[in-house]
Amino acid sequence: MAKIESNLLSKKNLVIFSPSIDQGGVEKNLFLITEFLSKRLPNIFLITSNFRDKKKFSKKIKIYTPPKYYWNFRNRLLNNITCTIILLKLILSKKKFSLLSFNANIFATIVAKIFSIKAIVRINTSHKKWSTNFFKRFIFKFFLKYPDEVIVNSRELKKEIDKEFGVNSECIYNPLNKSEILKSIKTKKNIFGVDKKTLKILFIGRLVDQKDPFTFIKAIKNIPENIKYKSFMVGSGYLKEEILKFIKENNLDNKLIQVDYTKRAMQYLNQCDLFVLSSKFEGLPNVLLEAQFLKKFIISTNCPTGPKEILLNGKAGNLIDSNSPKDLTQKIINFHKDKKKKLNKKKILLGYKQLQRFDFNTNCKKYLNLIKRII
Repeated sequence: MAKIESNLLSKKNLVIFSPSIDQGGVEKNLFLITEFLSKRLPNIFLITSNFRDKKKFSKKIKIYTPPKYYWNFRNRLLNNITCTIILLKLILSKKKFSLLSFNANIFATIVAKIFSIKAIVRINTSHKKWSTNFFKRFIFKFFLKYPDEVIVNSRELKKEIDKEFGVNSECIYNPLNKSEILKSIKTKKNIFGVDKKTLKILFIGRLVDQKDPFTFIKAIKNIPENIKYKSFMVGSGYLKEEILKFIKENNLDNKLIQVDYTKRAMQYLNQCDLFVLSSKFEGLPNVLLEAQFLKKFIISTNCPTGPKEILLNGKAGNLIDSNSPKDLTQKIINFHKDKKKKLNKKKILLGYKQLQRFDFNTNCKKYLNLIKRII
């Protein structure tokens, strides 16, 4: 277990609790928000089980992790328990701090309640992901009344959480770091390896049930032969082998390419014509904001929550029902048929103009102001 050092702490200390750090929007927001706060708060500490991502955080942040050999277990529940033990050791060493939880919110809330610690929890995804039965809803409804603040990342999610769990959450949009996107898209390479006349279609996301990648690949499979296209799936996850098998069995090897998540993901996004999000549920998907900033046309499922809000109820992109590959195929065909793309360009421009809602400094300052009120 990580050794808790005897730092001279004050009431302005902040402990960020994030037992799991995966490859996705939640983690991207964790890095961005933590970096912003580290420049404005004197003492920030991070508790996480992922020692591999230490280099992604500011050197000003003190990071507590389990021993390196622990990583071999890779179990989310064990991550939560072990990081909670680290949190308890920090408390028992009589350090004073407030708590900001990015995941494992129930663990953080219980500890904060027992030891009378000011706590903020951040809910980043529709409750349909993590509150799937009566027992789980009861547990969350009971414990979510204890944090001093509950942050959500979309207005639609706020309505959902407030109604379902009887809280008064605060909506703070995900901060969009435009400068980082511009840095990450630089390349002279033709990522898709095709000419300008070939339709370039892209999926970026974890290959898990929540993202429903099979809706995407089934839709790609049904694109008519007279449409010249190439598509990429950028992401990793437990469905990868099943997806590769589907691609091979349906002779899509030259049409649909799967690549593991990479730092070059934004280069794929910058060079595509059409971006597709096929999720069953979200919170506020960062990748849609990134696609809008790079002026890409978007087709997204109208899943809870976020896409409808980002795409202005379909005025800034096309919305389809979840688990509807046939509808997705038709929307792709319609996009391709619009040769002059006047309607498509109108939607792209409208989405781009509305990105000020997700301004990096504005939304990060909201986090800072909320934390200052608590600590």
